[in-house]
Order: sequence, then structure tokens, then C-alpha cells
Amino acid sequence: MTRQSSGSPTSRPCARCSVSELHVTFICSGNICRSPMAEKMFAHQLAQRGLAERVRVSSAGTGGWHIGSGADERAVAVLRGHGYPSEHRAAQMDDEHLSADLVIALGRNHERLLRQAGVDPVRLAMLRSFDPRSGAHPEDVEDPYYGTIADFEETFTVITAALPGLHDWVDEQLGAS
Repeated sequence: MTRQSSGSPTSRPCARCSVSELHVTFICSGNICRSPMAEKMFAHQLAQRGLAERVRVSSAGTGGWHIGSGADERAVAVLRGHGYPSEHRAAQMDDEHLSADLVIALGRNHERLLRQAGVDPVRLAMLRSFDPRSGAHPEDVEDPYYGTIADFEETFTVITAALPGLHDWVDEQLGAS
């Protein structure tokens, strides 16, 4: 798999390739907008591919401001509008998230915090690094929190563009075709 990335390997080996389950987690600030959208979209797509039993998908925030809250109502509206599930309870990142096979940062600030928290760079990636067009775009998935529903639609579009590359990574790790 070839990915666009700033100084990271183009192929990320799974730390536990001999086991049947992978854990992929998405990290943003408060876990009510970007990371739950990515989590719900990716998990739903994996389920449609019959991989829900082999790949666990989670999300969390770097901060604990919204622990236990549902996703932002605009994120919920966009997810539902595109046929995705939206049930969510916000969480703050913990050891379970930090030890995932692949920890995906939605912004460079999250990537920096995850590195400081000790996540091995081999298991850490920016979401947009999975988008083949990402070289022409900023690395961050912009935070739509202070924006409008149109900003949440843009977030959906950016996440959508990266997910095929993430599916490729999963397929490589699982040996699927």
C-alpha cells in the first residue's frame, strides 16, 4: 500500500498480525464530531464487507469535555443523511486507544499529543494520509464544530476520500483480497 505521509512508512505492519482481530481507533479533540463520524463510517463499511468480527473500530478525544455525550447533532444528521449509524457516546483516549494496531489522528495537534503519549510512530497515522489526493490538501481534517451543517458535509467528504486507503491497509494486515 502506498500512502502519502510526512516522514512515515508507506506500509504499516500490524503489531499483532498473527491474531484475527485488528483494532483501529480515530482520535480528535472532543470525540463528538470528526472521530465519531470516521468511526461510524469505517465500521459500517467493514460490516458491509463482512469484516466486523475481525476489525474493531473505536474513537476517542484528546480532551474529556464531552465524555458520555452523544455525537454533535450536525454530525448525527450528516451520518444519518448518508445512511450511516449515529449512536455514539464520547470517550477520552485511554490505554485501550493508545495501544490500538492503528491510531489515526484527525489533526496534526492530535498526532503530536499521541506521539507525546507514547504511541509508536509505526502505529500512528494522519487520516488524510490514506487519501491519494492528500498531497494537494492540508493534512488536517478541519474541525467543523464552530461551523455549519455544510462544514460537517465537508468533513464527511474528506473522511470518505480517505477510507478506501484505510480499507487497503486492513486488507494487507488481514491478508484479505
